[in-house]
Amino acid sequence: MASAGAQYGHLHQLLIQLKEVQDQLARGPRQIKARQKRTQEAEQLLVEKEAELKEARTSVDRKNLDLRSKESHLNELQTRLNQAASNREFDIIRGQMDADRAAKAVLEDEILEWLDRVDARQRDVAEAKKGIQEADDEVRRFATQFEEKSVELRQEEVRLQAEIREAEKIVPTELQVQYRRLIETYGSEGLASSENGVCNQCFVNLTSQNKVHLHSGNVMICSVCGRLIYPTE
Repeated sequence: MASAGAQYGHLHQLLIQLKEVQDQLARGPRQIKARQKRTQEAEQLLVEKEAELKEARTSVDRKNLDLRSKESHLNELQTRLNQAASNREFDIIRGQMDADRAAKAVLEDEILEWLDRVDARQRDVAEAKKGIQEADDEVRRFATQFEEKSVELRQEEVRLQAEIREAEKIVPTELQVQYRRLIETYGSEGLASSENGVCNQCFVNLTSQNKVHLHSGNVMICSVCGRLIYPTE
């Protein structure tokens, strides 16, 4: 039959393994939620890029309207130039036309710049949509993977809980309440091994009397950290 120290060590390892399994089960939904958040961020980015694209297209439309207005005014000036009654009137109209042509050239350059921006924003929108798709795919991939893994983890959890219930029978009746409270509060860290007369949880040296008590195959509650200490083989 295994010594008390070995049995408590086995119980401690089972509790540690159970914590690892339960941590994985708890971590999965958080990881899925984090991936869903990335999808939401990608969707928000798409909204922003679509707004920028709309603004760029609106600017192009506005500049085109200004250009058509300028061209119409130039046509009117050309008609007036053809009908000029004097050299002075002719020179005035021609000066106005030169100014309008210069303004028209500026508008044409600005339209080309805004058209380039439209192209760039369209690429941004396409990239944002791709980002959403990739984020969605990652959520589904990870959720499916976790669901498959969680089946094994839950089975492992049930197995470990059964083994722990069996291993807990070694805990003395007078320490059952304290043990249960420690496990509920600290989980696997409710137990601590003792090596060379030191509590491996708080690293405090035990008294000579307590060392003898542990070496006799007994367990005790640490007076410093309150953990259930067992001897290490």
